[in-house]
Amino acid sequence: MAIRVSQWKNADRREGPRRRLQLRLAMIYPQHPGRPARPMFQGKTRDLGMSGLSIVVDYNVFQAGEVVLVLALPPAYPGAPRKLITVTAEMTHALYSSKLGAFKIGLTFRKFRGNGKALLELALRHALEEEAVAAMQSGRVRARLPRDSQRLGW
Repeated sequence: MAIRVSQWKNADRREGPRRRLQLRLAMIYPQHPGRPARPMFQGKTRDLGMSGLSIVVDYNVFQAGEVVLVLALPPAYPGAPRKLITVTAEMTHALYSSKLGAFKIGLTFRKFRGNGKALLELALRHALEEEAVAAMQSGRVRARLPRDSQRLGW
């Protein structure tokens, strides 16, 4: 009898890379007939990618099913208005982190409204370029190795 290891153990299920980018967001829960309306949640993203995001919150805001997210992108230049992205997302997990002392909630994007997907891609590309410039200016350019990588003993 073969022992089957879970396919999710130590696996990163993200469809694409994520950037540590803090954007303001509002999470709007669906209204259900006969149930009290749940208040809108406001917070910030912890990391963000084209397939989803994560947030860190003091209390568990997880709800099975879809929610609507409104993300506020940083202004393109000083004094410019913020652009908003509206996307339907599904909460995928809620984990309590003793290290953070908070809940980490994962959301996967399902459907962008309007040109939201293109705006998000542009914002992520811009954040990546800024990160590269800041690293070069500070002299902290270094290769990031996977945790299981080991240096060669030469």
